[in-house]
Amino acid sequence: MEKICFYKNNNTYEGITDFVNKHILVILFNQTIPATTEFANGFKILNENNDFVQADYQDFTTIYRTYTDNPYKIELSDDGSVYIEPEKVPDPEPYVPTLDDIKSQKVNELSHVCSQLITGGVSIDIDGITEHFSYKDEDQVNIKEIFDLAVQTNVPMYYHSDGNSCKLYTVDQIIALYTTTTTNKMHHQTYFNQLKLFILAQKNKEEVENINYGDELTGMYLNTYNEAMTQAQVLLNALLVKRNEKHSN
Repeated sequence: MEKICFYKNNNTYEGITDFVNKHILVILFNQTIPATTEFANGFKILNENNDFVQADYQDFTTIYRTYTDNPYKIELSDDGSVYIEPEKVPDPEPYVPTLDDIKSQKVNELSHVCSQLITGGVSIDIDGITEHFSYKDEDQVNIKEIFDLAVQTNVPMYYHSDGNSCKLYTVDQIIALYTTTTTNKMHHQTYFNQLKLFILAQKNKEEVENINYGDELTGMYLNTYNEAMTQAQVLLNALLVKRNEKHSN
C-alpha cells in the first residue's frame, strides 16, 4: 500500500498507483478517497516510514475517468485529456431473407438432391439378382463406352456393379444398364428443371420453403416433363431399333 499525498492541501491517503499509459495513471484508494478539488495540483508518493518523496506526479492534475461501479478507482491524466465513452454501435438488425434469397437457397438445396440421386445410380435385376450401379462422372463415361462397343459389335462386355468384381454382361444386360441409368438421369434433370421453374414462379416465402424434392409436378410443368421424357424414350427406342436392324442384316 502506498502513501499518497496531494499538493493541494497535503492530505494523505492510502492506495495503489499504476500507469495505464505514459499519460494516464490510475489510483485505487483504500477506504477513503479525496475530494475532487484535491486533484488540481497533482500528488506525490511518500515513504511510509520517513515521508521521503519516492515519486512525484504533480503533472497529473486532470481527472481522466471515474468508475460508478468502483468509486475508489480514479484515473488521472497529465495532458488534460478526459475519457470519452465510445459511441455504442447498435446491434445489427437480424437477417431476414428476402423471397429471392429463399428461392435461391431452395434451388441450391434441391439441386444437390438431384445430383445425389443421379450419381447414386440405379439397381437392376441381373439373372434374378439385384445389382446396384453407381453413376458418378467416371461411371457415366465407362457405361457409355461399353454400351457403344456392345451395340456396334454385338459382343458381351466385362463390367462391374458396386463392390463387386468384373464379370461378363450380355449385350442386352449392357443395353438395360445404359438405358436405365440414362433414363434415370434424364428423369431427375428434367424433373428438377421444372421444379426449379415452379419455385422461381412463387410469390410467397412459406410456399417456397414447403417445396420438397419429389413433390408432384402439375400444370405446364408436368406437361413439359412428360413431353421431354416421351421424347427421350423415342430417341432411346430409335437407337435400339437401329442397332437391331444392323445386326439382323
